[in-house]
Amino acid sequence: MSHSTLRRRIAAGLTAMATAAGLVAGTPALANAQSAGSAGSAEPPAAPAAAPAAMPFGGNEDPDNQRGILGAGCVYDPVQSWVQLCEVWSPAMNRHIKVQVQPARQAGGNAGLYLLDGLRARDDWNAWTHDAQAQRIFLMDNITLVMPVGGQVSFYSDWERPINLGGNLLEYKYETFLTEELPVYLQREFGVSPNNNAVAGLSMGGSAAAMLAANHPDQFKQVSVFSGYMNPTAPGMYSMIPLAMFDQCKCDPFAMWGLPGSPAWGAHDPLLNADKLRDVPMYVTAGSAIPGEYDQPSSLQAVFNTFNGIILEGLSRGSTLAFQNTMNAAPNNATFNYRTTGIHGWGYWNDDLIAARSEQILDVMNAYSTY
Repeated sequence: MSHSTLRRRIAAGLTAMATAAGLVAGTPALANAQSAGSAGSAEPPAAPAAAPAAMPFGGNEDPDNQRGILGAGCVYDPVQSWVQLCEVWSPAMNRHIKVQVQPARQAGGNAGLYLLDGLRARDDWNAWTHDAQAQRIFLMDNITLVMPVGGQVSFYSDWERPINLGGNLLEYKYETFLTEELPVYLQREFGVSPNNNAVAGLSMGGSAAAMLAANHPDQFKQVSVFSGYMNPTAPGMYSMIPLAMFDQCKCDPFAMWGLPGSPAWGAHDPLLNADKLRDVPMYVTAGSAIPGEYDQPSSLQAVFNTFNGIILEGLSRGSTLAFQNTMNAAPNNATFNYRTTGIHGWGYWNDDLIAARSEQILDVMNAYSTY
């Protein structure tokens, strides 16, 4: 490891921890705070804004009568808004993977937006359709939403060893699935081009979105990162990430990238791969870790969740600042937006997605409907 790389890792880690500690120390009392709603919390978050302020085109959601065509292996999802729940075979993982898909509004729209979940991803739905309102936000746009279901603690990467979940030994090959297998299915069933996609994610999914865009620039033309952990090799993160993973899955976290310090950790670190992202339009956000409009806990559990959300967002903000400093060392296409309030919670990520849609996604993907 070079001295410059070591210095960068140490500086990023100190920034992350100092930010978290300083923000927590200065945070107002939690008497009026709510559940963090963080990446799979059992406590439901406060209701976010449902959609952009104005919906164009008079509300015709399916002008070409093409959203009513089910893809192979799909049924209509209870979340409505034309979302389909599809079973997609993954040879790499030797099982079907569920994916929620909202087809583009217009026939012929070949743009896709992959929306990645957080550490506590469920096996029955992607939280972007329940804890946020992605299917409403993009309802009138000419872009297909692609929302993988499951993959808790996966970081949407290819693991070095199978994962033992509840006594079931499973292959975790999510990068292969998302970049090699799923694009073939999406092109065949929904007309999504393998080379005309954006990717967005929160927390775990945000870090993963950045790395997928870095490693697969031909597939992903734009990336949005909301409260991501942008320097997982920073001091302290070698412990924090495995502990968080084990708390969720009760599995071996080192089956993912090996032991701390192994080359695979660096290969999945967005800060250390910043040079691969300089030409990619990025929309990157983090909150201040100060409770805001969506934080009003009504139980002891909610207060505990809120405190966790403060810590998590402080770490995210610190690593995002370190990532920004690294990106700004050379020309780049990243936009950074730091909220003055907000912890690690879905209300804020829903608002972030609305902002990313209007700030970058529709423009970069040319995904506006034409009527």
